[in-house]
Amino acid sequence: MMPDIFTVLLETPSLLAMWGALLFHWVYPAQGAFSPKPYWHKLATEIAVRVHHTTDSRTQQRLAGTLTLMLLSLTTLVFCIALQQVVWMQWFLDFLLLWFALNWRPLHESHQRLAGALSREDKLSAREALAPQVNRDTSSLSAIGLGKAGAETLTVGYCRQLISVLFWYALLGGPGAFTYALTMQLARMWSPNQVRYQDYGLPVSKVMTLLDWLPTRLFALLIAAGKNGYHALSAIKQQGQQWREQGKGWLLAAIGTKFQLALGGPVVYDQQKLKRKSIGGDIAPTASHLMLVSRHLWARSLLWIGLQSLLMFLGRIL
Repeated sequence: MMPDIFTVLLETPSLLAMWGALLFHWVYPAQGAFSPKPYWHKLATEIAVRVHHTTDSRTQQRLAGTLTLMLLSLTTLVFCIALQQVVWMQWFLDFLLLWFALNWRPLHESHQRLAGALSREDKLSAREALAPQVNRDTSSLSAIGLGKAGAETLTVGYCRQLISVLFWYALLGGPGAFTYALTMQLARMWSPNQVRYQDYGLPVSKVMTLLDWLPTRLFALLIAAGKNGYHALSAIKQQGQQWREQGKGWLLAAIGTKFQLALGGPVVYDQQKLKRKSIGGDIAPTASHLMLVSRHLWARSLLWIGLQSLLMFLGRIL
């Protein structure tokens, strides 16, 4: 029996490539010169400078955003799929593309630094740790604001930087995971919450909402499972559905209710206040809460990886 299982595993290279990419990412994340993301960022910036003009009509800006998204993301997906057909070891290409796509460990480490700074009441270091994870100015955030922003970005980040990447890997292999990660970077660069990109960035924002629709909801249910599960599911139904981006609403309702954390509320982008509904409980997140959230998300992520591995394995033998 055991030799048969090992034989099937060896005949499931996509699963082995996933495990290898996860392990290699944790030991050595793809960053700097080893990652294509900085080059992608530079290319997207150069294209946006040439095609995006705030003096154009709103319709023209949205059209420019749509065409830019198609040029970058669809071209990348088609190129990677075509590359799969000519490479000698497809599993190695999947491994490489998934390694490039993952950004789990840097997120985990930045929030460890954030929690550490908050525990020392070092707001300056906490703001510096949080700044790369958000699209807004952190220089004026209070300790409570830092805690709330940290819990929110950690929860959404775990889903987008790991869970959704693995979800699209399961569906489309390395090309799917890699294209998702690059499209997510475009969505961060051109967030409609920034006044300059409120029209130009709308198409990629809607595409990301579509790509995240199922994985965010599945992960939210996984977060909610266990202690306080009934209350978390009720919050998802009552609060998460009212959130502007329902996928994020599900995640924040689940984690906020799980630990009774007060999340959501108004935020400031480009010196303009954006109204958001309050979500979760009534306890202001502190450093200790961030550590609890981090451990819970870590455990649920490992459970997701185990379940996805099992499904990929069963899909091979059935």
